[in-house]
Amino acid sequence: MEMDPNFQAQERPNHENEIRRSRSQRARQITPIDLPHSPENLHVVPAPADGNVPHSAIEVNGNIAAYSGTYRNTLCLLVFILHILVALAGMGYFGFKGIQAALKKGHNKFHIEHWYPQLGTAAVVGATCSLLWQWIILWRPVFVVKVLLWSSPSLTFIASLILVSTTDSPSVGLGVVFLLFSIGQALYLCWVTARKKYAAKMLPKALAPLTKFPDLHHPSYWVTLIAFLWIALWIVGVVGAISQKYAALSVLGFIVSLAWTMEVLRNIVNVTVSRVVALFYLRGMHSDTYISFERAATTSLGSISLGSFLVSILEALRLLARALNLAEGGDEFMFSCAHCCLGVMETVFRFGNRWAFVQVATYSKGFVKASQDTWDLFQARELEPVINEDLTSPICFLSGVASGSLCLIVSGSWTFATHKTLTATVSLLSFLMGYFMTRITMAVPQACVCSYYVCFAENPQSREFDNTLPDHIKDYRASPIV
Repeated sequence: MEMDPNFQAQERPNHENEIRRSRSQRARQITPIDLPHSPENLHVVPAPADGNVPHSAIEVNGNIAAYSGTYRNTLCLLVFILHILVALAGMGYFGFKGIQAALKKGHNKFHIEHWYPQLGTAAVVGATCSLLWQWIILWRPVFVVKVLLWSSPSLTFIASLILVSTTDSPSVGLGVVFLLFSIGQALYLCWVTARKKYAAKMLPKALAPLTKFPDLHHPSYWVTLIAFLWIALWIVGVVGAISQKYAALSVLGFIVSLAWTMEVLRNIVNVTVSRVVALFYLRGMHSDTYISFERAATTSLGSISLGSFLVSILEALRLLARALNLAEGGDEFMFSCAHCCLGVMETVFRFGNRWAFVQVATYSKGFVKASQDTWDLFQARELEPVINEDLTSPICFLSGVASGSLCLIVSGSWTFATHKTLTATVSLLSFLMGYFMTRITMAVPQACVCSYYVCFAENPQSREFDNTLPDHIKDYRASPIV
C-alpha cells in the first residue's frame, strides 16, 4: 500500500479535530481513510523467497469505511448483555441468601465474615499487582523478558507449599496441582530460552508508539476499576452461593461468568489500543484514545464478546494439540492422532485468533471475518511460523499467573491461620481474581505487539518499521526455531 508523501501532514489531526471528525463521521458515515477490507478489494503480494520485501505490498482495488457506526456480531452482543443481567440477578439473589443465612442462630449460621476479608484483600492485591506489572513491562520490557518471568513459577511454587502444608485434603489436592503447574512453567521458560533474545529485542520496538500516545494506557485504568467493582459484587454472590444447596454448581457458574466478563473487559482495552496503534502505523494518524475507547465499548462490543469467548477456548485446544504433537513418540497410532488433532486445530484457529482484534479495531469487521482475513494475510507474508514463536502472549499469561499466585499466598495464608478448612476455596477464588485483573492491564503491551505484526503484514514499507522483523524472518528460514 503506497502512501502519499503529503498524506501525513494532511491527516495528522490534533485532539480537537479528531473529536470533530469522529462526530461528523457518526452523522454522515464518512471514511477518513481508504484501507483494504476483504479479498475482493485486497490483493497481498507474497514476499519473495529471498526475504526482500516488495515495494508495493498491498494493492487496493476499492474503498472501505474505517469508521463505521454499524454494530457487528449483534447476536453475541445480546447474549453477553443477557449474561450480565443474569449474573447481576444471581449476585443479588445469592448475596441476599448469604446474608440471610448469616443472620440465623445456632449450627445453621453461615459465617460470611470468614470469607469477605480475605477475598476483599485478594481483590485489592490483584488490582495493585496488575498496575505494577503494566508499569514494569512498559518501562523495563527487557528486564521482564530476561529476569522477572521467573517470578511466576517461583510464586506458584510457594503457593503450592502453603496449600500442601495445611494437611486438609482439598487444599493438599489443589497444592499438588499448583506444584505441577509451577514445574511446567519452569520447564517452559527453559525451553524458550533461545527465543528470549528476539523477544527482548522485539518487545521494546512494539511498545515504542506508547511514547507518542501518553494517554494510551489510561483506558486500562478505568477498565481495571470497573473490574474491581464487578469482582466486589461477584464476591458477595459467590460467597452467598457457597451457603446454599448445590454450591459447587453455583460457584462453577459464577467462575465461568467471571472469566467471560473479564475477558471482554480485557479485549475492550485490547481493541482500544489496537485501533490507535494500527492507524498510526498504517496512516501516521494520531487518533483520539477516548474515541477509540468509546468505539470498543459500543459498536465493536459484539465482536469483542464473540472473540473473548472463542479465542480462549480455541487457543487452549490448539496448545493441547501442539503438546500432543510434541509428545507423540514412536507409536504410529499416537502419531496419526496427534497430527490429525493439530491439523484440525490449525484449521479451526483460522476462524478465531487473538490477532483478529486488530482488524476488528481498525476496520470494524466481524470477529470471524477479521480472523480469516488476518490469518490469510499472515500466510501470504509467511509470518505464521514467526508469530507462533512470539513470546508476548506467554509473557502476559505468566504475569497473570504471578499475580494470581501472590493473591493466593496472601489470602491463603490468612485463611490457613484463621479458618483452615476454607483454605482451598478461598485460595482458588483469590488466584482467579488476581489472574484476570492482571490480564486486563497486560492487554496494552499485547495489543501493541499484535498491531505491529498485523500492520507489518499489511504494509511492511511503513517507515515506522525497521529491519527487526524482516531479519528475524530471514533467520527463521535459515535456521527454524524448534
